Amino acid sequence: MGKLIAFVGPPGSGKTSVSIQSAIAVYLATKSNKVAFLSPDLTVPSLGLLFPNYAPDDLKSLGLLFDRTDISSTTLLECGIPIKEMGNLLCFGFRTDDNKTTFPEPIPSKREDLFSVLRRTMEYTFVDCTDDPSDAISNDAIREADMIVRVIPADLKGMTWYAANKYLYGSDGKDIRNVVNTTAHDLYLPTEEICAKVQNVAVVLPYSRMLKQALLEGRMSSRVKDRSFLRKLSDLTKSII
Repeated sequence: MGKLIAFVGPPGSGKTSVSIQSAIAVYLATKSNKVAFLSPDLTVPSLGLLFPNYAPDDLKSLGLLFDRTDISSTTLLECGIPIKEMGNLLCFGFRTDDNKTTFPEPIPSKREDLFSVLRRTMEYTFVDCTDDPSDAISNDAIREADMIVRVIPADLKGMTWYAANKYLYGSDGKDIRNVVNTTAHDLYLPTEEICAKVQNVAVVLPYSRMLKQALLEGRMSSRVKDRSFLRKLSDLTKSII
């Protein structure tokens, strides 16, 4: 059975960047042909961020998978979007023109089938969970995850979010990794104070100008070439593997 890793964090924490870069790093480190990245976000559909230069016909919406009568390994793979040069790292999400009125909310049995098939088909599944409490797919991912990665921005918002959510996850003994993420190039960020308050910080990710540039240029699905960032990210991916 494959491993399910759920990424959580407040808006603007860099959660999407960290989760997709983690998926890429694990794919390259394990030489695995079975890695999935799943984003259930309908407020800011992820496929528009990850693949802005892809032809519309090459982007398959996650909603189409839920419209199928059955979710199987075959239908799952048909709805996955491969990353160029990493053809077996598949991304699942919603397209730019999708919203909450486009598809009905998937019923519990369909969501259960999705995660069951992902575990059977993929070795690792990275879920970029939303902060919407009504998002059933994210809630299921958090509940079913083998590991939860909390992405905490290195600012006052991060400290406040952590204080409000530190007991929200892991009450059932789940494996939790706390990641402090530096999302701004600011000399006065309270990084040390956050690390002092956050228990068991797995890694502190440095600010990456290259990662920011990749976001602005629509290259989030490419591996960032920032050695300093990748060196720290490897500490997280090693614990996942």
